[in-house]
Amino acid sequence: MAEHHTASDCKHKANSNAGGSVSGNGRPSSPAGCGGSGGGLSGGLTQPAGWQSLLSFTILFLAWLAGFSSRLFAVIRFESIIHEFDPWFNYRSTHHLTTNGFYEFLNWFDERAWYPLGRIVGGTVYPGLMMTAGLIHYILNLLHVTVHIRDVCVFLAPVFSGLTAISTFLLTRELWNQGAGLLAACFIAIVPGYISRSVAGSFDNEGIAIFALQFTYYLWVSSFGSQGNSSVEEKIISE
Repeated sequence: MAEHHTASDCKHKANSNAGGSVSGNGRPSSPAGCGGSGGGLSGGLTQPAGWQSLLSFTILFLAWLAGFSSRLFAVIRFESIIHEFDPWFNYRSTHHLTTNGFYEFLNWFDERAWYPLGRIVGGTVYPGLMMTAGLIHYILNLLHVTVHIRDVCVFLAPVFSGLTAISTFLLTRELWNQGAGLLAACFIAIVPGYISRSVAGSFDNEGIAIFALQFTYYLWVSSFGSQGNSSVEEKIISE
């Protein structure tokens, strides 16, 4: 009997609202307590924008995974090691930074480099690579994740290659559209020229420099896009 009264009340409220009760978004407002349109996650996925966001997230995740996985062949075939000459020096510098501190790193005189003259490391290197790896190692230790600084240096470039794919997507979406951004993210994740400079164990500046460049370009272009209704290209040319 109670269910019959509830159903009849809902019909009465729906009929009374049909005359002119319209919500702010232009749709008729459903009465409280009655079974209206589904909300939450199921309601969001029934909309085309919800499926488009889910598809974009899935493609970006697969691009990140492809970029990361395609750079692990050296580790899979051999082991987690640093290879080439400059990455070895960068690893030694990062190890000295994490062991002795930042100020000791700035004043460190490395007698093994530029032998027999030696090298004042703090004044002759770009410290961004060492500081990034050292900061990641410090945060992981704060979270009680025990990892050697060598492993951080080995996997730094593959991880940042995935971030490069995301930053390329953001940049291309700002310049063109979302579909072009997804294609650009997939392309840069597996482009051979970038893989050769960011393979696991190649602890060099390009490992994070490409991501930094792409993300800086995105921030610069997006700053133009928020200044009015004219196109981004017109604002860049006018500058």
